[in-house]
Amino acid sequence: MNSAAAPTLVALIIQCGLGLVVFFANRKRRSNQCFLVLSLAIVAWMGSLYCAFAATDQGVAEFAIREASAAAALIFASFNLLRLSIRERQTSWGQMFRRSRSWLLVTSAIVVLCQTKFFLQGARIPNHATAGILLPSPIYGPAFRIYLVYFVAAMVALFYSTVRDIRATAGRDRSELAFILIAGILALAFSLPLTLILNLFIEPSKVLWFAPLRVVVFGIVVAYGIATRKIMDVGVFLRRAISYGLLAAYLLAIYALVWWLVAAALRSSAADPHGIAHVMAAIVVAFAMAPARGVSQRLAERLFVSSRGLDFRTTMNQAVAILKSVTTLRDLLTRFGETIAQAVDTDRAMILLLQKDIYAQRYPPPTSASRVDLPKDHALLKYLQSSGQPIVLDELHRARPTPELDRVSKHMQHLNLAVVMGIFAREQLEGVMLLGPRLSRRIYGSVEQDALQALCGQLAVAIENAELFTEVQNAKIYNETLLENLTTGVIAAGTDERITVFNNEAVQLTELNPREIINHSLDNLPPPLRNALRTTLQTGEGQENNEIVLHVGDQGVVVRASTSIFRGEDRQVLGALIVLTDLTPLKRLELLIRRSDRLASLGTLSAGMAHEIKNPLVSIKTFAQLLPQRYQDSDFREAFSKLIGHEIERIDSLVNQLLRFARPAKPDLKPTHVHEVLEKSLGLIKHRLYDQDIKLARFLEANVDTISADADQLEQVFLNFFINAMEAMKHGGELTVSTQTHTDEEWVAPIAHGNGEACEVLRITIRDTGEGIQSDDIQHLFDPFFTTKDYGTGLGLSVVHSIIQEHGGQIEVESELKEGTAFHILLPLDRSHSEVAA
Repeated sequence: MNSAAAPTLVALIIQCGLGLVVFFANRKRRSNQCFLVLSLAIVAWMGSLYCAFAATDQGVAEFAIREASAAAALIFASFNLLRLSIRERQTSWGQMFRRSRSWLLVTSAIVVLCQTKFFLQGARIPNHATAGILLPSPIYGPAFRIYLVYFVAAMVALFYSTVRDIRATAGRDRSELAFILIAGILALAFSLPLTLILNLFIEPSKVLWFAPLRVVVFGIVVAYGIATRKIMDVGVFLRRAISYGLLAAYLLAIYALVWWLVAAALRSSAADPHGIAHVMAAIVVAFAMAPARGVSQRLAERLFVSSRGLDFRTTMNQAVAILKSVTTLRDLLTRFGETIAQAVDTDRAMILLLQKDIYAQRYPPPTSASRVDLPKDHALLKYLQSSGQPIVLDELHRARPTPELDRVSKHMQHLNLAVVMGIFAREQLEGVMLLGPRLSRRIYGSVEQDALQALCGQLAVAIENAELFTEVQNAKIYNETLLENLTTGVIAAGTDERITVFNNEAVQLTELNPREIINHSLDNLPPPLRNALRTTLQTGEGQENNEIVLHVGDQGVVVRASTSIFRGEDRQVLGALIVLTDLTPLKRLELLIRRSDRLASLGTLSAGMAHEIKNPLVSIKTFAQLLPQRYQDSDFREAFSKLIGHEIERIDSLVNQLLRFARPAKPDLKPTHVHEVLEKSLGLIKHRLYDQDIKLARFLEANVDTISADADQLEQVFLNFFINAMEAMKHGGELTVSTQTHTDEEWVAPIAHGNGEACEVLRITIRDTGEGIQSDDIQHLFDPFFTTKDYGTGLGLSVVHSIIQEHGGQIEVESELKEGTAFHILLPLDRSHSEVAA
């Protein structure tokens, strides 16, 4: 074996391996089968060349040259079959043979021609090898010119047919045909230009070693275009090929220049100037590699500036800007989807997100006619989750067929999809992006897939952020709607004492312009509200149920105000708020209730008054009947006159008391003796006590009973408790009324002065022996409209509680079922007026 046969044998083995690998990648695919046929033709051609290079006998050399020429013709025919298998994928072998019968007839004729003396007359074996290489020389006959014409015509025909097919096809078919065309062009380019370049650096006799390189390059490029799962777009491939070609040429030029300069400089002084020159040239090339690579890539990109591939820089910048923006989910998906659709040049782009048990279409907004929703167990989604890689329809056809891939492929064809990209978050499939075929008829190459996959990874994070932002926006809208529709006023201020919240009810209560309040200082609020909020901000302590009177116009608005601090997640104070409840209608209702309660008590008062008025009337009637008989009796007339005046004054006093009780009025606080008020109230019900056989026990033990009060309202309070006690006892029992003074903190605490100092308290206890009150009802006794009776409004005790509060007092309740109830009325004593008569 000479040195020229070894590279041929290596190329033969490589091509044989490529053919088998491509075939077994998908044995049922027609183009893979045709590539195996093409590889066999190339192997036959290289095998014949190997035999010719290794031949030492003239007959063997002649036979090898004939078979090599015939195998070359078979390569063209096999190339044509490969082209047909890509352009018409559904055709059978018989159909392909019928459509290429002209090629087969011409090829058969050339093969036969190559076996005749008319084509090759013989072969000459040289006596000695040139530079270690022994090559036979063919002696061609007249038909060799026919062979050359066929050779050139076949190349032109294949080139024209392939270009025509590229224009007529799209997607993977177009890319595969383009790679076949590029492989042929590269094989031709490596034939002459590479030989010329290598002759500059290598001895001409050794250039033959690189001859099989063009066949290896051809086989690798075609195999990549047919069998590779993730195929690169032709434009990107060409850019990279030209970039590497320019880089290689540039580095070779630098290497040659440095080698020549160093060798020339060291020719007279060094023993081996060529070895040193090679080392120096290699060092310079190593340092020039990085900058040269960038220059070659930019130059290649300029050559393909009009290509419609995915512009990494522009698309990534636009997409990253979108993904970094803080926006709602709908806006994010719309902007991202439009950017991707424009970048890959498709009119069909959809984004589906997981919602419960379905991946629902979120972009574009679905319609009844164009809605695409996929269940979680859909074949596309199951395959996407199991593989973790994008699903590309073109790649499915290149893979080894399985039932699962067939289902996935049918679903994608039914939905008119070219790519299905997964949107993964924390290794969970949160959504999918569906892309249709590209309008440019290009494939989604590996470069586009990598870019889209990276963008989908960032999209998953952006979707989580957008969902959080959407929740925040929805919560904000919800809270604003809630605040604006609350029936209570809400005012909030930050730690800088600037107002941040001022809802509609607060506007109604204060009649202030919200534009002049929000984002302004607390000083713009009415003094009571300003002081309450400022105090809470300064002290950090909330206030509850303070009654505040706001002067709005000519009227006063009574509100219940409660303040509190609100804090952030780190417990840092963010501000304070005040909640206002309008009590004005309640106060008006309370006034009406008091009036109604007074009128309702008139029945009880009238019963007592009847006894009191009846006695003076009986006296007047008796004297009036005796007057005609004893008119002449001066003593009788004088007694009658005195009696009449006394009894009329007595009746007038009783009537005035009744009117004074019934007349609605604001509390008129004066120094009052409680014992006298109690006696008067008991006098009004003593007849009912007698009728119901209820015993009355008095223990008025308080040594001081003077308080600041409205006697009429106290009568109403005592009368209400007495009537309730009698109704609780029904028939029989005992009503106990007692008074005590005390300074015990347990008594005093509920009515301590605002400065925290305790005061002396008068305790009035009204106790009955009735049925008692259930423990669950005690806490609601003083609530408006709460009652345990089958009749009544449940407003009496509410009014009583309000009156005692206006007097600065408090009511406590003790009750036990079947044992009775005790009401303790605590009122602050006024010792400064202890001697004042009631």
